[in-house]
Amino acid sequence: MATIDDVLNSLKDDAVKLVKDQLKDLLTSAKKDADSVVKETGQKITDWLVMRAHGKLSDDELEALLYSRDQLLRQYKNTLEIQTRARVEKIAVGLINLVLDKILGFAFG
Repeated sequence: MATIDDVLNSLKDDAVKLVKDQLKDLLTSAKKDADSVVKETGQKITDWLVMRAHGKLSDDELEALLYSRDQLLRQYKNTLEIQTRARVEKIAVGLINLVLDKILGFAFG
């Protein structure tokens, strides 16, 4: 039969793995998304500046495009924040479930 020390050690190991896996997934996903948004924004701004240089856009049109991109990036940042909070909540719930499973398994198993 497992001792409380065995259960606590197992709990610690499982908790570390859970948090590590979830954070790794979060960071990998966020990096991919951010890279994509940064590249897309850079390309759009480059294209707009070239268009402005060739007279295909007025100053007002360029300013409107830059403002709209700024608003899109602000929305993206807010969406990322919401997704991050949801992921942290998922980690917390996972940890709670892990603790309950281990403790209840020890007490009643």
